Amino acid sequence: MARNIMSVFGPNGRAPGAENPAAAEAAPGAAAVAPKQGAALALMTLGKTLVFKGEISADEDLVLFGRVEGSITHTGSVTIALGGVVTGNVHARTITIRGTVEGDVEATESATVAPSAVLNGDIVAPRVSIVDGAEFNGCVKMPPRAAAEAKKVVKAPASAPAPESKAPLSDPEAARVLGERSEP
Repeated sequence: MARNIMSVFGPNGRAPGAENPAAAEAAPGAAAVAPKQGAALALMTLGKTLVFKGEISADEDLVLFGRVEGSITHTGSVTIALGGVVTGNVHARTITIRGTVEGDVEATESATVAPSAVLNGDIVAPRVSIVDGAEFNGCVKMPPRAAAEAKKVVKAPASAPAPESKAPLSDPEAARVLGERSEP
């Protein structure tokens, strides 16, 4: 007996079978978004027969197999699966496009456009991957990474000597520093 699975919301906002790891692996789209170690799986899957008109906004990860006519705003990851279509802008932490997007894409961490993807719109993300074979018409803007990552500074050890002078060395001084013998 064939079983057709489509989930919009499961119990407690989780995908069906999220409490059972073996069942979660069998759920469609579960492999598309890997859960963090020790974190509960919070995954929303929108099936291929779904047609949604309007804005979607949520915190759990989203895998879209259906069609959305409107914008998607998520704080987690959004995956537009093969066959999924979005007509509108997509904003999320990480975005993976395997289907079709007609609109702009903005990710706070990374955006990936797979070989099967069609994207007609701009991409704004600090890390962008457009795989060979993808159809992409738009421009890419890569702003600096998050402020915390941008402020990582490699500091010199405290025991490192300070430079003596910023004035250029004369030829005899340069020879002395380099250990070369100067000829009288």
